[in-house]
This record gives sequence, C-alpha cells and structure tokens, in this order.
Amino acid sequence: MAGLLSIGLTGINSSQANLLTTSHNITNANTPGFNRQTTILTTADPFFSGAGFFGQGVEVDGVRRQYDQFLSQQVLNASARKEEFAAYSTQIAQIDNLLADTSSGLSPALADFFAGVQDVATNPSSVPARQALISSAESLASRFNALDTRLTEIRDINEGQIVSTVDSINAYARQISDINERIALAQVGGTSIPANDLLDQRDNLVSELNKLVKVSTTTESDGSLSVFIGSGQPLVVGTAVSQLVVEADSSVPSDPFRGEIRLATPGGGSVLMPDSVLTGGQLGGMLRFRNETLNAAREQLGDLAISVASEFNAIHAAGYDLDGTTTGIAFFKDLSSFAATDLGRREAAGAFAVVLTDPRKVAASGAPTGTV
Repeated sequence: MAGLLSIGLTGINSSQANLLTTSHNITNANTPGFNRQTTILTTADPFFSGAGFFGQGVEVDGVRRQYDQFLSQQVLNASARKEEFAAYSTQIAQIDNLLADTSSGLSPALADFFAGVQDVATNPSSVPARQALISSAESLASRFNALDTRLTEIRDINEGQIVSTVDSINAYARQISDINERIALAQVGGTSIPANDLLDQRDNLVSELNKLVKVSTTTESDGSLSVFIGSGQPLVVGTAVSQLVVEADSSVPSDPFRGEIRLATPGGGSVLMPDSVLTGGQLGGMLRFRNETLNAAREQLGDLAISVASEFNAIHAAGYDLDGTTTGIAFFKDLSSFAATDLGRREAAGAFAVVLTDPRKVAASGAPTGTV
C-alpha cells in the first residue's frame, strides 16, 4: 500500500510532466507544423484491502497532440486550391500584360499598319506613302515576331518550372518515406504511444508537398502514412517511394517542347500521368496555364497572323502596281501551311514577315488605269 509520501511523489512527478510539456509547447510556438501537446493524467490503480480500495495517487498516461485529422484534410484541400490559383494567376498575368499593353501590344501595330493602308488608298501615286506602308508592315511583322518570342520564353520558363516542381515533389516524397521509417522505429511499442514530434514533422512535409500537387493520405496500421496523387496513384507507401519523371511528349503529332509527367515503375518503365488528373498545387496551376491559356494564346495569335497575311495577300495579288501592271505577288509571307496543325498555328506569328520591298510594286489600284 502506498504511503502519503509516495502518493505525494506521484503528484510531483505528474506536475513535472505537465511543466515539461508546457515548456515544450512554448519553445515550439513558432515551429512550422508544430501541434500543441497535452499531458494525459490518469488515476493510478488503487490498492485493495479488506476495508476497500485505497488510492495510490496519479500517473502519466501519455502525451497527445492536439490534432484533428478532418480539419487538417480541409486545410490541405484549401491550400492545394490556393496554390493552384496563385500559380495560374501569376502566369496568366504575364500574357495579359503582354497582349493588352496599349503601347507594345498588337493592337497599336495593327492600327498603324491600316492607317498606312488608308494613306496609300488616299494617295496611291505617292511613293513615300507606299514606302511608309511597307515600313508599317515591317513594324507589324516585328511586333508579331516579338510577341511570339516572348510567349516562347514564357513557355520555356513554365516548362522549366514544371521540371523543378516535379524534382521538389520527389524530394518531399523521399523525406516522408524516411520519416515513416523513423516513426515505425519510435512507435515500436504501438501507435498508442505516438512519436508526436516526428508526426508533426511528417504532417508538415505533407503540407508542403500538398502546396506543389494535391495529395490524399491514408494512415496504415503500423503508423506509417501512404501518400497518393492524381486519381489514386501511390507516391509513398510506407518506406517505398515512387518517383515522377518529365519526359518528351509522346503524342501524335508530338510537341517537342512539351514535357509529359510520368510515374516511374519498379520495373524501370513509366506510366503516363495525364495533366487532367494532376490538379491542385503549383504543378496543377502550371499545367492548367499551359493547356488552357498559353497554348490557346499562341494559337490565336498565330491564327491572326495567318488571317492577316492570307486576306491581305489575296487582295494585293489581284491589284495593280504604280506602273499599271498586275503584280500577282504576295505582300506578306504565305503562312497557309502553318494552319494545318495546332503546333504550326503556335509558330505562325514567329514566321510572319513582309516579302514585298519595292514600293512601286504595292498594288494600290484596282485597274490598270490607276483607279483606287
């Protein structure tokens, strides 16, 4: 039977445990991913005598994290969406600033070109007006080319960021696997005695990984955490890690500048991860930007270049030059071959060029008599 001193000693020990836990909480208040811990106290098993049960004080049952898995999953979902929208917004802002600029965008260059066309139509016999038209056309071509160059740079930067993000995802996956192994060793006595600080570290790694790509997790019976991406593809299972790789586009026809994300298999092969399943996080935002905005912007810019060249050439080839003879020649480079594929449409703006150099050959008349 415990005496008064031994019962008092259990109270001192439990109070000391509380103080240790409180000190630990205070010193880690600013530690990323740290969850406040609480000391769990229970009544010590009583001593039975013929007269009944006599208490033997208090004992420390364990230390628990103040952690709610449901709320944590809600935070992960919101975080993945936030990072996706942030990455997408940052990228599309570049295109918006590029194309909508009132001084360096495409609209002012088109306006200047058609103003030059109007000047020649007003005074078709003026050689300076014809030369000015060619100069404004060359400025328009330069603007198309410059916009294409900038969009190409944005594409290359985005592809590089995709590769960098995939490397970061692989690094986090390896760290989570290492923590799983350490937790399994620390909780050798069972999950009822949790390794709180290691669990916090692992949750923080999952949170950082989730900012890169949306993940889902499952806690296994041994305390390890399995991490899945996409439509349920395993990234981490216990201590086993699958790696993501970025490979050349294998579609037909392929885009030589586009990287596909694949999940490496243990046998040395890889499984394609369609962009549509890699949602959320910065990676999801960059893939969405590439597929929904960047490619569409380049194709639409190419369509405009093809249309301007085609329509203007058709009218110009049917007209007459300053000497009263029909030229039958194009004013702009023929871009019709670029319209056959989406990849060609993306490259059309970069190929836009003026092929007419002689101002006298500008077909500004609809008849050999000089009628405008």
